[in-house]
Parts: sequence; C-alpha cells; structure tokens
Amino acid sequence: MPRHPRPRPTAHRAANAPSPKPGPAAPAPAWASLAAGAVFLALYLVWAPTVPGGGDSGEFALALATLGLAHPTGYAFYTLLGHGFVSALHALGAGWAWAANAWSALGGAVAVALLHAFAARLLAREGVPARPAALVALLPVAAFGFDPVWTAAATVAEVNSWHLAWVAGACLFALGSNAALAATPRDAGLVARRAALWGAYVGLGISHHATSVLVAAPLTLALLFAARPLTRSLLAPALVGALPLLAAWGYVYARSLHPATGQWGALAPGVRATWEHVTGAGYRHYLGAFAPSAPEQADLAAYVYPWLVPAALALLTWSFLAARTPRVLRAALVAAVLAQVLFTLSYGVSDPATYFLPALAIALAAAPAALASWRPARRAGPALASVATCGLLVAAWTWGGTAMERRSDCEGFDGMLRSMWAAVPLQRGYFVWDDDMCSRLQLYQQLERLRPGLVVVHPRLLMDDGARALFTRRHGEDPLAGGLPPSDANADTPAGIAAFADQVAQGLNRAGADSVLVFVARPPALQLLPKPGGAPRAH
Repeated sequence: MPRHPRPRPTAHRAANAPSPKPGPAAPAPAWASLAAGAVFLALYLVWAPTVPGGGDSGEFALALATLGLAHPTGYAFYTLLGHGFVSALHALGAGWAWAANAWSALGGAVAVALLHAFAARLLAREGVPARPAALVALLPVAAFGFDPVWTAAATVAEVNSWHLAWVAGACLFALGSNAALAATPRDAGLVARRAALWGAYVGLGISHHATSVLVAAPLTLALLFAARPLTRSLLAPALVGALPLLAAWGYVYARSLHPATGQWGALAPGVRATWEHVTGAGYRHYLGAFAPSAPEQADLAAYVYPWLVPAALALLTWSFLAARTPRVLRAALVAAVLAQVLFTLSYGVSDPATYFLPALAIALAAAPAALASWRPARRAGPALASVATCGLLVAAWTWGGTAMERRSDCEGFDGMLRSMWAAVPLQRGYFVWDDDMCSRLQLYQQLERLRPGLVVVHPRLLMDDGARALFTRRHGEDPLAGGLPPSDANADTPAGIAAFADQVAQGLNRAGADSVLVFVARPPALQLLPKPGGAPRAH
C-alpha cells in the first residue's frame, strides 16, 4: 500500500506566508527629547548675542522689558510670559537684550524637544523600537536645529522660535489625540476634554502667530474625522477652550487705551484699531507676490530648499503608503506643509525665509517615518543613518561657525550704532531713520537713558493715516506738513519708500523749530537738515 506523503509542518507554511505588519512600538522615553532640547538650549544661549539682533529684535526686546506691545499682531502671550522670564534674568544680572534673546533660545529648545518627540512617535507608529526611534529622530532634529535660518530665529528676540514650538506641539498633540480617539470603547468625556484642550491650544497659537491657522486647520479636520460620530458635541468645549485668543485680544485693546513706553507707535485707541492690529490688516497688501531680498534668496538656496524639497517629497510619498499612522493624519500633515509653502510663496515681504520653517520642521520630522514605512529603505536603515550622521556632523560644525559669526556681526553693528547715537550733537529734536532697527534707538533711550529727549521717527509707519494722526496729536506737528504721501502704486517700492521718508523729514523740518537729523545706515552717515530761510534751530 503506497505511503501518503507527510504534510509539511505548519511553521514552514507560515514562514512562506506574508509576514504581518508590525504594530506600533513603545514610544521613545521623554528624557531623550528633553536631553535633545537641553543640548540645543545650551548652544542657542552661547550663540545668542548680548545685544539686539537685526530686524524687529530691538522692538521685541523693548516690549519684553517694558511689558509693552509689538507690531501687529501684538504677540500678547509672548510678551506677557516673556516679560516675567526676561525680568527674572535681568534681576540676576543679565542685560535686557541678552535676556530677551534667551527667551527665544528657550523657545527654540522647546521646539527641538517637541520636534524630537513627534519624530520619535511617528517612528514608533511604524513599528520602530523605542531606542532606535529615539536615535534616528535625532537626525531630522539636528538638521533643523543647526539650520542657519532657524538659528537666526532662535538666538535673537523674535517670535518665530515659540511659534515653531507651538507647531511641533500641535503635531504631537494631534498624533496622540488621534490614537486616543481611535481607541475603543471611547469615552465621550475624554473626547470633550481633548476638544477643550485643542481649542485652547489653537487659540493660543492664533493669538501668537496668525499663520498658525495654516497648521491648525488641517489638524483640526483630522481630529474631527477621528472623533466622529461625536463631532457635533465638540463645538461647545472647543469654543470654551479658545478663550486664550480673546484674552490676548483684550490685552491689545487695553494697551491701545493705556500705552506702554515700549509700544508700537501706530496703534490708535479703540476697538477698530485693536481689530486691525490683531488681524494684521496692515500687511495684507503683501499678499500675492514673492519678493525675497538678495541675501534672503541666498539663504533660501543654501539652507531651505535643499532640505525642504526632499523631505516634503518623502512626506508626500508616505501619505500614500499603507502605513500604520492613520491616513487622515498623514494627509493633514501634507496639507499643513503645502499650505505653509503656498502662503510663503504668495507673501511678498523681503525676508520670507522664516515663514518656510514650519513646513521644513514638519517635513523633516516625518521623513524618517516615511523611510521606515518603505521596505527597501528600512533594510538599508543603518547605512543611511550612518551616512546622514556623518553629513550632519560636518554641517553642524559649519553652521555652528555661521552662528558665531552672526553673533559677532550683531555685536559689532550694535557697537557702531551705540557710538553714533552717543555722538548725536542734539539733546532734543527728531531723528529720522527708515529702518525697523530704529527700535534699537528707542531701547537705548528707555532702558539706558541715552538721548531720551530725541524723538525717533520711523517714516514707513506714518504711511497709515491713523498713525500720522496719532503722531500729530502726540508731538503737535504734522509729519506731512505741506505735502502728500506717495500713491499706492509706488508706496512699497524702494524708491517710493525713500521718497516718502524724505518727505516726512522735510515736513517735520518745516513744521517747527526742532532740528531734524536723518540717519543713513549704508554707509553710516548723519545729515542735519537746514532750516528753511535760515530759521534758528532748537537744540
């Protein structure tokens, strides 16, 4: 009788069958993210200059020191919380400017820590164990944390570092909430609490930086999708949570009625002026163009595009793969990156590089998870990580030198400006400088009592009718006496702005007896305007 062949062992059949996808691994420990943030905090504090940085840094330092109000949109919580931090450091012996820069350094460190936690948790969702996930997540964090465009924002008094901390926290919160909402059975109370927390977080973000809505909107849609069918019950707790936004607007309104010494000079009193301030109405004319200056174009080509483009492509590819991270959340991250990039490409300011930072941070953080979800890349993971580590070490060394050079340049320029200000031959009069850095002079006046009798005039602010009327009421002289502002067609061109600045200086010189000095930064020069008809000057 023929023998029947033995059936093959079940284990052998299972070995030939497709292996199931790994489930989510345990998340990386929190101490790894905290350690990453602590290392970068130390670096940012070393790279922070002891003086205000360029652009709006002097204005923010002054607002933080005096509990004032910065340019639109006001940045209320940044100022309120930062004032306590800066005042504490100053009481310990730190200078006002360095303390304000340290506030940004702290925000940068928080952003790095949250970004690491987000990248590590995305890797855990793809089945990468905790320790390798924590190590691999350091790669995108280092690429972002050392980037010169980012370090420029994280080492001087600016709002961008805390905005990026908000962005990273929003992504981390959405990832955790999506997992909690997908769990079964689901507690309606838990969903309501998550909605209230998210509403508060979104309100905090919008009150700090209006572009946070570009990240908040797609993440909110993803969370609503995960919370269905309880979506309708989320409106009330979310609105209650959004109260921080109203509180921030209330602070701006209070400052419009009771100005501080370090305050945006174009804010008129009242509800309408407050609304225009918190919504950034004065910047809407920049929409519809992309006009980076030559230095910004160089920074974009060197430090943004080479990292953003491949990371964004990896994120886009990942969004179509059957990965463990929920598809709706992957789509939300892609939408947030795309919205931020499209907005920046249509915002015609001369310094748009920092507006790419949220997109760059999200795309870099998601790139390792995108590679981990692709089998060939996962097999080559150790080799790829080794190559990336070597490249980042070289970049970190180079970019660290760039940060130190920037610090030296800031301190050198401030020394020149301080010497010039101390040498001004007037005790009273008008000092006209058409540059955002004129706020440094106000900082010297209010915090160091250098030339407090001079009125610092930033002509560009006076293009607004309300700001001109406010200036006239405060100083008793019309800055456009006998003239008209340039037309809207050329007001934002360099020639139009220069013509308007000259018109303001000449108008102030005609309007009263006080002397008018005009400062030109490149090359540094002071011009004392002659009085019409040889009229005497008041000094």
